[in-house]
Amino acid sequence: MTSPETEQMWRALKRFEIRPRHLSAQRVITAARDDPAHTAFDVLRTRILQPLQKRGWRRIAITSPTPDCGKTFTAANLAIALSRIDNFRTVLMDMDLRKSSLHRVLGVRDPGSMGDYLRGLVPTEAHFRVPGENSLFIGDNLAVGFNGKREDFASELMQDPLSEEVLEQMEEDLAPDIVLFDLPPVLSNDDVIALRAQFDAVLVVAAGGKTRSEELRLVKRQLGEEKPILGVVLNRADDSTLHKSYY
Repeated sequence: MTSPETEQMWRALKRFEIRPRHLSAQRVITAARDDPAHTAFDVLRTRILQPLQKRGWRRIAITSPTPDCGKTFTAANLAIALSRIDNFRTVLMDMDLRKSSLHRVLGVRDPGSMGDYLRGLVPTEAHFRVPGENSLFIGDNLAVGFNGKREDFASELMQDPLSEEVLEQMEEDLAPDIVLFDLPPVLSNDDVIALRAQFDAVLVVAAGGKTRSEELRLVKRQLGEEKPILGVVLNRADDSTLHKSYY
């Protein structure tokens, strides 16, 4: 049961405009659901929620071995698919602080600074936003934390105890059922490893025709055995079809 304080916090969040043509151009295929591939995200949503509910997990890292595999594409589409579940609160955070793109994908022009939020300089209600009224049935039970400011010392920030406190406060404020972290590629820097203590499991996005099996093995090795991989999403080069395989 949602507390009055949580309901008040969600009502206080600012809204961002949903522009169907922009989302379509950015391949957010779960928005209008015109592309048949959107059903893959419905299946992915269900396959992820089952182990989360069984094991009590909440925070999921979405990453890839290398750049340009479609991790933000996956994070945005999955978040919108989750937003259509009644009485289920989803938080999506752009934690790719060196090369943020979630605000561009969703069409937000003044994204704010995730770095400032993690430093405790901005309160939850001022940083997170929910979708505005729309005809696409994108729910306002989705809160998105954007980022428009590059952080050159992102891994240091993610390991700062204050960032951990801020994430705990976010969960207290918003009481999410699931938190999705859109993280950088694992093999590009040490940011994912730096945040490792703050997520429960991982969803890895691979690019068809690009990602090598050795890179996936390196990802698993760097994450460590204690961080389970929920699955590997194979995102084809044209982003039109998704295939999923699970460990």
